[in-house]
Amino acid sequence: MKKAMVVTTTSGFMPQFELNNVRLLQQAGYQVHYATNFGVPIYEVKDDTLRKMGVVLHHISIEKNPFRLRKNIWAYRELVRIIEREKIDVVHCHNPNGGVLARIAARKSKRNPFVLYTAHGFHFFKGAPKKNWLFYYPVEKYLARFTDVLITINKEDYHNAEKFTYKEGGGPQLIPSVGVDMTRYCPPTPQQKMAARQAWNIPDDAFHIVSAGELNANKNHRVVIEAIARLARKDIYYSICGDGPIREELKRLIKQKGLQDRVFLRGYCTQIEKAYQSADLSIFPSYREGMGMAALEAMATKVALIAADNRGSREYMSDGNNGLVCAPDSPEEFAKAILLMYENRELRETLAEHGYQTVQRFTIQKNEEKMRAIYQLLPCGDEEMERARHDGPLVSVIMGVYNQSNFKQFTQAVDSILHQTMKDFEFLIYNDGSSIEEVNTYIRQLETRDERIRVIESKTNHGLGFALNRCIDQARGKYLARMDADDISHPNRFAREVSFMEEHPQYMWCGSNCQLFDDEGTWGDGTRPELPGTDDYLKYSPYIHPTVMYRADLFEHVAGYDEAKRTARCEDYELFMRLFHMGYQGYNIQEPLLDYRVSRNEYHTRAFKYYLYEGQIRLEGFRRLGVLWPKGWLYVLRPLASRLLPTKLIVWKKAKAADL
Repeated sequence: MKKAMVVTTTSGFMPQFELNNVRLLQQAGYQVHYATNFGVPIYEVKDDTLRKMGVVLHHISIEKNPFRLRKNIWAYRELVRIIEREKIDVVHCHNPNGGVLARIAARKSKRNPFVLYTAHGFHFFKGAPKKNWLFYYPVEKYLARFTDVLITINKEDYHNAEKFTYKEGGGPQLIPSVGVDMTRYCPPTPQQKMAARQAWNIPDDAFHIVSAGELNANKNHRVVIEAIARLARKDIYYSICGDGPIREELKRLIKQKGLQDRVFLRGYCTQIEKAYQSADLSIFPSYREGMGMAALEAMATKVALIAADNRGSREYMSDGNNGLVCAPDSPEEFAKAILLMYENRELRETLAEHGYQTVQRFTIQKNEEKMRAIYQLLPCGDEEMERARHDGPLVSVIMGVYNQSNFKQFTQAVDSILHQTMKDFEFLIYNDGSSIEEVNTYIRQLETRDERIRVIESKTNHGLGFALNRCIDQARGKYLARMDADDISHPNRFAREVSFMEEHPQYMWCGSNCQLFDDEGTWGDGTRPELPGTDDYLKYSPYIHPTVMYRADLFEHVAGYDEAKRTARCEDYELFMRLFHMGYQGYNIQEPLLDYRVSRNEYHTRAFKYYLYEGQIRLEGFRRLGVLWPKGWLYVLRPLASRLLPTKLIVWKKAKAADL
């Protein structure tokens, strides 16, 4: 599978701005990796959201400040190692320092990946300090020669980027911002507006202003506080949504101006759309912006806007038409604009309506159209490998068999595969050193039943993990379907699972629920969580092994089943925990696609050592996943505890909870 790595300096950047691009990369067939400093969130991180999307996470020591040399040198070395170890094909970097270190690392690595850099606002622009031009402009110009595509989000940056020299065939691209989600940011109903104001204790007759952005000098919240202080209107309230390094400085300013009862630092807001729903006016006062998503989101919520004149706001603001524009360093201009909006409701509504029409050019759909076109420039990956996949069967069924002497059960299992509605498969059966001659004869005869069956023989018994790995080595299919020699796959199983995998490239495997049965018939339902998370690995494996279908190329990048004796009877559990720890994600189709043979009357059929082995696997897996303490230890001891319980109690619990 092709691999793309996104690099940012702050860990919340991807969840905040790049999730749609993650989906586009996954749809293009890429496994997405994310390298960032998870100790510098700024935005909401949402690690679980990323993992559930199948994103592989890498913590690096990168810092926003380029002059923190020790940590940034380490980050550069870490990026080189990740690119080479993970065999990264595409690097897409963001933020100034992320763009510097990632592009140098891509150049230094032996992989020579395709490089995209999204400039969310160059530090050099019309009116910027000369030091910015002297430092940042030469750096960006030099690094462009290591860049295939430089993506800009405003016309001024695009025209500057046109002057650079790029890798052969490379150049700049212009996109209409990172895209506003119009389903999230939309005009509120009167009831929603009232509820939002009540949640923040805004009086019904108050005039409420909202700003959103990190608390730093560039975001310039100070100018609005000073403007409100000049107006001396007791019914003007101001909420600032965000956090950052100058929080205490702003608190002192608010106190100095005597505005503690009307100006509030709300901190980082995870539901900023509700803040806009409560507002009569939004203000976007930044000195410098590449675009300014906060302003566009306010427009989408149909809130009247006052914006500072900066490179980003010039992309969409028209003074007096869809909002008011002020000089960023003028409290007087902001005070006049606020007063005009305060006194003229009709003007506010007209500007808000025009702003709402303006933002239609900057939707997430418009961004997606452009990004799809850009991602079409990405390399197609290993064409020879893809061709081999295409020429082979769609599915390779992998089954390990050892002394399966119940030929009735064996035949039922084989027949359930041969009678699948989807016919494009090969069936690999590994005879793992069976010592019963009748079994060996039966297995050899299976090849004569159907040309899709291929038997692989071993004279020595090695265990199921070894057997499955040998099948994986010889499989030619795009997908690998697990099967056991005593279960029964439903006729639509392969068709259902292949369809799911084709439609959801973010998942590396899928399983399903099952029906529990034995010789007396069906006696229970086996269910598993739809999208297993960390805690779902505590009780037992969250996937029913013989229901699982993998992407075959997963095993080109990770080791297969552990072949050690200690993993016997829980090879799958160990593998799924290891893959989840590495950032890979699976899914369970919420319908039964297999009849799973489990005796309702027998349980303690394993030797005691296997319960010890399972406890050891749990200990190692939980430690990797970070859930060993405190509750993980209880589940480490679970196999031993279950061995000591009466069989009847275990059978009752299994029937009740599908504890497989």
